[in-house]
Amino acid sequence: MENTGTSDSGFDASYKGFDQDSADDHFVSDHQDSKVRDRYLRLNDVSYIKNELSQLQDDYMTTIQSRDEAKTMLTRQIKQREIINWDLEHQKRRTRDYNAQILKIQGANAAIRANLPLIEDGCKHCLPGWMLLNTMCYFLPLSDSINRRSWQDARTQCRRQGADLAILNSREKQLSLSRQISAQHDGSRQMYQSGFWIGLRDDEEEGHWKWRDGTSLVEGYWNEGEPNDELGEDCAATYPRDNPFHAWNDAPCGHPLKWICEMRPISRS
Repeated sequence: MENTGTSDSGFDASYKGFDQDSADDHFVSDHQDSKVRDRYLRLNDVSYIKNELSQLQDDYMTTIQSRDEAKTMLTRQIKQREIINWDLEHQKRRTRDYNAQILKIQGANAAIRANLPLIEDGCKHCLPGWMLLNTMCYFLPLSDSINRRSWQDARTQCRRQGADLAILNSREKQLSLSRQISAQHDGSRQMYQSGFWIGLRDDEEEGHWKWRDGTSLVEGYWNEGEPNDELGEDCAATYPRDNPFHAWNDAPCGHPLKWICEMRPISRS
């Protein structure tokens, strides 16, 4: 019985020892497998990150290329737009030149038409320094050496030459003389100093404008808001305006301005 007990006890011990060794081997094996898996995962992670970085780098380069192409296209479009603007400005300038030529031709035609009655009536002419417009002779003292005068003094100057202040009772007269005034206008001069007296006033009855020959005004070419008699303004003057049919202002008769004299052409002796 004792031998049997000893044998069983040894067997149990041996079995327990076997179990412990087996468990240790298992643990070591599992631990080694875990390390292998971790290393494998780390290698996979590195490969994945490298792939991602490579993809990001490719995407970045593609984006940079697209940006550069967009900048190039934008620069090209800006240049094309600049050329279009240059061409548009050139066409506008050509249009202005053409319009100026048209006005010049129209003025020449008007002068020719104005001279036709004189040719038909015989050989007549204007005094030196005067201009022929619409069958009448006109004098505008454009030179700065000629002083500005009041309405009455200006009329006296005209009468000394056998003329009188101009009666602008037609669109043709107003247009022709407005062109002459605007063509000679000094843009640096204040507008209130740039007027020309005409033979029109309302000194007898406020608001009843009469020409210097006593006829009443039928159609006036007043500027917006004129006449307004703001400062006791009883005499009329025409000014260089963009719209020649909005060119008149009333002004104080004593205010110094240039003037327009008018007379019929004279026959050659």
